[in-house]
Amino acid sequence: MTATSTCGGCGSGPRPAALRGPAAAPVFVDGIEIDEADIAAEAQNHAADSGPAARATAARALVIRHLLLARAAAIGLVPEPETDADGRREVDAEALIRQLLALEAEPVQPGRDECQRYWRTHQLAFTAPAIFEASHILFAPEPDIEAATARATAAVAEVGNSETAFRALARTASACPSGALGGALGQVRPGDLAPEVEAALVALSPGHISAVPVASRFGVHIMRLDHRIAPQVVPFEAVEARIRDRLAARAWTTAAARYVAGLARGARIEGLVLEAQAA
Repeated sequence: MTATSTCGGCGSGPRPAALRGPAAAPVFVDGIEIDEADIAAEAQNHAADSGPAARATAARALVIRHLLLARAAAIGLVPEPETDADGRREVDAEALIRQLLALEAEPVQPGRDECQRYWRTHQLAFTAPAIFEASHILFAPEPDIEAATARATAAVAEVGNSETAFRALARTASACPSGALGGALGQVRPGDLAPEVEAALVALSPGHISAVPVASRFGVHIMRLDHRIAPQVVPFEAVEARIRDRLAARAWTTAAARYVAGLARGARIEGLVLEAQAA
């Protein structure tokens, strides 16, 4: 960022930064200009619907960066860059911002009660899907799907709802390797099977064989539902650490936004309205 001591008293006053065209008023923070060339360069790092929207986001980002680095300098922080697992070293400015937020942002860490409340109010996110234990007999679509459907229809009439007959026919007639296991597919979850096959399986009661064959891109199937395990809520203890990490990250974001808002309220910002000032 290029910083100059140019006075920002151009008389244009602050303007919202939802869009920032090339002819927008210059931006100053405590009399220090945020160079327009730096705003244009920073805009490349921000996805937006338009160039003016990207430049507006970039201007806000650079103002926040300026506020944070100015505060770090004011309290005499010395950068202590970290290196990641791939050997990439943190740049000094980012190290200073990280250190400053860790020192002064003071997030409120989530407690067990808060984690439990989150778990109770987001039960759907912590519910394991239904599990099916299923079997099938597959008739390959040869010489065509009509012939496979005819063979499957005859097989349905032959086996009825007899598990013994179903397993025996699977071993001798199924075109799937599962035939050697009496057609057993083992445990399957939603999304594991072709949609048509899954729909037929869901419609069955445990211990029943489909009365009508179902066609898929693999051929024609006779389905048997061996067992169904209903969806179950994952116990809190099993997901507590994951919830705590999620809430801690949210707490850091909230604390950082609140901290930046405080810095913005104590600064003289011209040329845009920083949303954080209203926080």
